[in-house]
Amino acid sequence: MLIPEQEGIIVLDFGSTYSYLVARAIRDQKVFSVILPYSTPLKEIEAFGAKGIVFSRPEQHTGSEDLACDPGIHHLGLPILDIQGDPARLGQEPLQDFLFPRCGCDGQWVMSAFLQQTVDHIRRQVGDKKVLCGLSGGVDSSVAAMLVHQAIGDQLTCVFVDHGLLRKGEAAQVEQVFKEKFKLNLIAVNAAERFLTKLAGITDPERKRKIIGEEFIRVFEEEGDKLGQIDFLVQGTLYPDVVESSTASAKVIKSHHNVGGLPQDMRLQLIEPLYWLFKDEVRLLGAELGMPEESIWRQPFPGPGLGVRILGEVTATKVAILQEADAIFTEEIRKAGLDRQIWQYFAILPDIKSVGVTNDQRSYSHTIALRAITTQDAMTANWVRLPYDLLETVANRITNEVKEVNRVVYDITTKPPATIEWE
Repeated sequence: MLIPEQEGIIVLDFGSTYSYLVARAIRDQKVFSVILPYSTPLKEIEAFGAKGIVFSRPEQHTGSEDLACDPGIHHLGLPILDIQGDPARLGQEPLQDFLFPRCGCDGQWVMSAFLQQTVDHIRRQVGDKKVLCGLSGGVDSSVAAMLVHQAIGDQLTCVFVDHGLLRKGEAAQVEQVFKEKFKLNLIAVNAAERFLTKLAGITDPERKRKIIGEEFIRVFEEEGDKLGQIDFLVQGTLYPDVVESSTASAKVIKSHHNVGGLPQDMRLQLIEPLYWLFKDEVRLLGAELGMPEESIWRQPFPGPGLGVRILGEVTATKVAILQEADAIFTEEIRKAGLDRQIWQYFAILPDIKSVGVTNDQRSYSHTIALRAITTQDAMTANWVRLPYDLLETVANRITNEVKEVNRVVYDITTKPPATIEWE
């Protein structure tokens, strides 16, 4: 993976839940940062060519068995800053003193420089070969597609896979925007039946993610074969995807379909131009590319789609229920004028049925959970205090208009301990 040609600081993660906040605090000073596990071999740390190293430790961390106590890391001759717990407690002044006077950083981590460097790298990497892009229509894949298109033009063909797990009306919307508005080479593949067949009987969330991830790659490879020799696949992988798929303590939080779900025998070489970016940085990059606000600020949507918002087995019936409930929630949020104030809002279909009363008769139907969160970079998140009358309207509409649902609940859990998605 290309390391940005920027001055950089390594954040060595000793299992602290604040490591990503340390990295973000450094980037807020316009200095590039990367999170590495404390167990990273010394030669790999040296290869990054960093200007300094920050230890990010849990609050009461006193371990003596870790790399920080290895004299070798001090022999690199780099300035070291030790942060325990939340970096906000340290304050900006000590961090700025470390980054600028001590490390000699000049604060040039800006999107315009990153854009030009990435475009140049993609051109060198690809040459005159053909490239496929897995396009979902979401912010990440859209920015990745536009970035690669700027680099290589018509050498890029985008493949939009309708896996049957999209939001209501989404497939038609994506085709209209990217074919007619952005004028990209776009192939639309309806693979709903194929994906649902693969997911039949599967209830484990990790297996679902990996099945969806592998099937995506197989569809891309098949479409690539139809186009002739294709050597590269573009994905909108973000840095939080990488961090969450394998944390510093080597414990997987969840495998992202575009990280942990990739098949080992994949034939295509990956191009991941957003690999080092956090979500808010991707939006800045989209603006730098001249993309319209409606694309840059589109609701985040996971690659596995509704497959990770349907708990338990995924079926066509469950997908239809969730699509309708989610569309109602989205419509009411927009009516209330809250759609640009909330980072993400969506419906979930838990694997729960409960007793209710519908049309004066006993019912035994599904529950819909609603989630709305605010966040800066998707690494931490807080739930949104939605107005009670709005929640009441949404609940009434869902239970009246979606006949398979008789109960609506609202998720008021932060991240951590929860993740944004339920699976």
